[in-house]
Amino acid sequence: MNSKKVFSRIGNLSIVFLFSVNQSYASISADATAALNGIQSDSTKLSQWVSDQFKVAIPYNSTSGAVVPSQLKIFGFEVGVEGVASATKMDVDGLHHLGTQIVDTTKIDVFNRLPMPSVIGHAKIGLPFGLDAGIRVGGLPSKSIDKDDTKIKAKNKIVGIDVRKALIEDGLTHPFGLTVGVNYTHADGEIDLTTPLNYNSTVVENGHTYDVASTASSTGKSEWKTNSYGFQALLHKKILFLTPYIGASVNRNSGNIDTSMTTTGNVTLTDPNNAANTTTQSIGTLVGLGTASAEKWDNRLLAGLEIAPLPFFRIGLNGEYSGTRKLAGALGLRFQFR
Repeated sequence: MNSKKVFSRIGNLSIVFLFSVNQSYASISADATAALNGIQSDSTKLSQWVSDQFKVAIPYNSTSGAVVPSQLKIFGFEVGVEGVASATKMDVDGLHHLGTQIVDTTKIDVFNRLPMPSVIGHAKIGLPFGLDAGIRVGGLPSKSIDKDDTKIKAKNKIVGIDVRKALIEDGLTHPFGLTVGVNYTHADGEIDLTTPLNYNSTVVENGHTYDVASTASSTGKSEWKTNSYGFQALLHKKILFLTPYIGASVNRNSGNIDTSMTTTGNVTLTDPNNAANTTTQSIGTLVGLGTASAEKWDNRLLAGLEIAPLPFFRIGLNGEYSGTRKLAGALGLRFQFR
């Protein structure tokens, strides 16, 4: 074989090799772009999941705890404060089977129930015709929590009004009292959460398998404005300084919960069979959005006990049950005249 043919074959092999390398690197670059698209798709799915949880929790929490059995007489008044805590069951199984492409949702650790505390101040005044009316103001002041690499900041404002009437007066001539009331509640708040993302250790893009490494972090933000109109009925009986009661309420909710998830950082894909075949791409700023309407109806059973240890002072303890998915409780102290 002459030297010209040898060099010609070597040249052809070199061209084929360089072409295959360029194709390989072009392929991984395109696959990295596809992975970024997957991250954005995952962010949208996660944002929607969060909104779907809050659409249940926010209206329920904002309308919990507004239970006072005793009716104020004309020119009577009361002022008080109560701590409220609600717990709504979260769809953890749905999160772990969300169908994400890049983010490993099985590694996301969330509460089985979403706890939501609030502190509510309230005041009422007795009116003619057996009515009383009151206002509620409170919620959750701006609060920040840092745990490892996760940072959470939350706040919620709750404002409400109540009008009640005693249909049956509690006394010696009646076995119990019956008080009914209507109410309106507005909630306005947000939660910010920043945390590193856990990606699957490997990812398949366009038939190619890669190892994944990332420095990405995600900032999720949920905002809400909800309104609720409610009706409440309580049966109660005063026995010495104790007033036990049972009842029920229904609330019609409206409003929206909007969640965004913004991801920044870098993602690196590496061919497990060729460590030199690797690429790192900047995520830039990817945003996924999810929105949900407030759960339309809340129906709950009410039960509690009011204690009058001293004249003009009342201690209230109540629980609320809306099936196994939604629970709430409250403990309050108030000063009441008439």
